[in-house]
Amino acid sequence: MNILLDNDTSLLIFGFLIQFTSIFFIFLKKNKSAVFFSNTINIIGLAFSLFISIKFLFTSNGNTFPLFYNFVKIDTLSLFFLFLIQLISIPTSIYIFSYLKHYIDEKRNVRSFMLFFILLIISSQMIVIANHAILFLICWEMMSMTGFLGMLLEYEKNEVQKGSFYYFAASHVIVFILYIMFFILHKLTGSWFFDEYQKNLQIIYPVTIFLLGFLGFGIKAGFIPFHFWLPQAHPIAPTVLSAFLSGVIIKLGIYGIFRTYLFLKPLPEWVGWLVIIISLVSAIFGVWYALAQHDIKKLLAYHSVENIGIIGIGFGLGLIGAANNSLPVQILGFGGALLHTLNHAIFKSLLFIGSGVIYQNLGTRNIEEMGGIVHRAKYLSIFFLIGSIAISGLPPFNGFISEFIIYVGFFKTANELKNYYPILMLLFAVGLALVGGLAVACFTKVNSIIFLGTARKEIKKFVINIYDYISLGLLSSLCIIIGFFPTPFVYLIGKIIKYDFVNYSYRSVLETIEWNNFSFIFISFSSLATIIFFIKKYFNKKYSSRKIEAWGCGYNNITPRMQYTASSFADELNEIPKSILLYHKKIDLSENVFPKSFHFESHSEDLVDSKVVIPFYNNLRNILDKIQFLSQTDIRYYIGFILITIFIYSLLSFIWN
Repeated sequence: MNILLDNDTSLLIFGFLIQFTSIFFIFLKKNKSAVFFSNTINIIGLAFSLFISIKFLFTSNGNTFPLFYNFVKIDTLSLFFLFLIQLISIPTSIYIFSYLKHYIDEKRNVRSFMLFFILLIISSQMIVIANHAILFLICWEMMSMTGFLGMLLEYEKNEVQKGSFYYFAASHVIVFILYIMFFILHKLTGSWFFDEYQKNLQIIYPVTIFLLGFLGFGIKAGFIPFHFWLPQAHPIAPTVLSAFLSGVIIKLGIYGIFRTYLFLKPLPEWVGWLVIIISLVSAIFGVWYALAQHDIKKLLAYHSVENIGIIGIGFGLGLIGAANNSLPVQILGFGGALLHTLNHAIFKSLLFIGSGVIYQNLGTRNIEEMGGIVHRAKYLSIFFLIGSIAISGLPPFNGFISEFIIYVGFFKTANELKNYYPILMLLFAVGLALVGGLAVACFTKVNSIIFLGTARKEIKKFVINIYDYISLGLLSSLCIIIGFFPTPFVYLIGKIIKYDFVNYSYRSVLETIEWNNFSFIFISFSSLATIIFFIKKYFNKKYSSRKIEAWGCGYNNITPRMQYTASSFADELNEIPKSILLYHKKIDLSENVFPKSFHFESHSEDLVDSKVVIPFYNNLRNILDKIQFLSQTDIRYYIGFILITIFIYSLLSFIWN
């Protein structure tokens, strides 16, 4: 068996074994003990593996680590995504202690959820280190099925059944597409091993293979128009799983796209333009759909579509740079995409966990029924605000750093390639700026409606325990650290690009950016703000301060119903693309002299889901309903169908070979 015997590799394998061992503790007699011990052992294993992954990443000199007869192979790209998965898994796993307490108190059997969640983490890690197509597909199917089964914690709810079905159906479409892609690669190269694909320079039809990969992995990532499953599945999943789905699982789609590119590089330039256009559409309409939502988790799900679009823009820039042999453009494009992949995993997990804490206390995901939480949970408000600033791409947090690299990529492309590139890059830069502006508007709405004002719904008590604070604090700290001290993370991204994408020996364009200046500016302004805060606090304590009611513009005794709503806040922006957002408003006004109660609501539908997916499903169901012989209950018919299917597959296999 081909195993490296050095200590670090052995420790990495040992970390995996600890995670796997945690499964056995699930079968303890009491639910509370089963959750506590299995989750604790799982976190220990993840922390162990994360330490080794970080050490490998920062000390790697481009070597790969083949294991188990080359079925598993770890290169810098694998290590980066392994690091990402383990980094996000730890705070989400810590949040489990708090999240499942409610279900344990209700005497629900949470062991199955713990089993599926741990297997989901393990299979996700196996995907990024698999070096064999069949092993990759097995791990991918395991990841898909454990994610689906984990969604069924509250299976009795209709919305859970509907949303999980979307996930289930999309997952199997993805696997079918990936099977086709890998069978074609096997036919062309005679191998199932990934490293053989990367070495083989005789692969024909590279664009066809890449488009298959981009379609399959793009559905998982959530690019428009392949995103339809994502806003259905993420809101109904247990919040722990929602955080993991958005933070990790959709990033496996990004990993798959990067890995497919490495099989086939370089690709024609028009492929890069196609990826950028799809990505920009995803980013703009992802954030616009988010702006129209009232369900906090659905809003966050659409922001995943937006940020996947931003990652895709960087990746598309890298493709254009590769097609034109421009090293700086490749480094900035791929580098911005990879760093934003990490950043999005961090701040989106933070926001989903924050929304979960709110849901646990208020019992609703409807933003219109929230308000005044800052008076009950000051630190939660701060953590959520940090995530909101980060996802909006504003300084001084991590989202700004990766988006800044992509902006620099636009300008570098215009400068390097000349001709018509400057005007196109300007248009894309404006498009990305529009995305940032809409994200600011969306999270201004979210934070002002949820946290400020007075409570729109009675809050009897608002409980946040130590596990909530630890998970939120860890993720918030990462947003701050990467924003204030980006140099080591940018260095890390540069190593991945150097060893897996483009080989160069001199100082890269990422390293020429004066990142220390960013650190100095951010630290200076933060220090100044902190000093002003404490000075104000000192004078307030010394001289006291007079507190009076806020001026009501002539209105006294304002009730919660008189406050701004999320709908009214975003209405004018949602009116602009209302035909695409399918944005509807319903207003019931009284026509009497003495007005009665009236009603207003706004609603947005997903264009792809309502106009493409649902009609297609309904037509398919109607056709199948007319085929009566498929409705037989006699087992002999089912055996006959199985034999016919085996015959068809055997015939196709014979023709293929």
